[in-house]
Amino acid sequence: MSTIASTNRKHLLSGVLLALDEEVKVEVEAKIEALTWTYKNKPLENKDAVGGSIVDMLRSPVTRIRLILMVAINFFCAVVYYGLSMNVVLNAVAEIPAYRLTAILSEKFGRKPLAIGTMCFSGLFCLLGSLLRNVRVWKLIRMLYGILGIFGMAVTYNLLFIYTAELFSTMVRNQLPMVAQQFAMCGIVGGIFAFYLPKTLNQPLYDTFSGLEAGFV
Repeated sequence: MSTIASTNRKHLLSGVLLALDEEVKVEVEAKIEALTWTYKNKPLENKDAVGGSIVDMLRSPVTRIRLILMVAINFFCAVVYYGLSMNVVLNAVAEIPAYRLTAILSEKFGRKPLAIGTMCFSGLFCLLGSLLRNVRVWKLIRMLYGILGIFGMAVTYNLLFIYTAELFSTMVRNQLPMVAQQFAMCGIVGGIFAFYLPKTLNQPLYDTFSGLEAGFV
């Protein structure tokens, strides 16, 4: 890690140690037990420093609002990111520089300004593209606007992984691996829901609702 930091012209803070998640969990549990024993007859001034969980995050007005906002932002980002239907090669051309620029711009401008700027950037070019007709030279301009739209949203998508983690306390972040069972349940429930969808392989693509409904009667 020190070599990587020096290569990036950075440096690790003195006293920083690397440990496995299991070691951190044991250490945190030991500290909590020690604090509980020490202050069992005294009120703790800052209980949040002792422990935290997903439930505590929902109870806190600050973190609850942040969670709701980040869920909504991630949803809107996914709608734009996956909704832009274009050539796969062009998508890759737009996304490749986005990964590099995310690291550079987030350090220069900060997470919040970059998130606001890239989402508005993407939305603006998507709006401009929707106002153009898909004919002649306007077709190419519209495609260019779409590439710029997915470029901006790709930067946002990469940024959200960093920004989301930094918005919550360390105790909450340490609890995130504990929700693997909830993730597994979501996967299983999603798979069950997929049973109710029809097969589309080698099936005709219908242009109207009436044709679609008639085809599955």
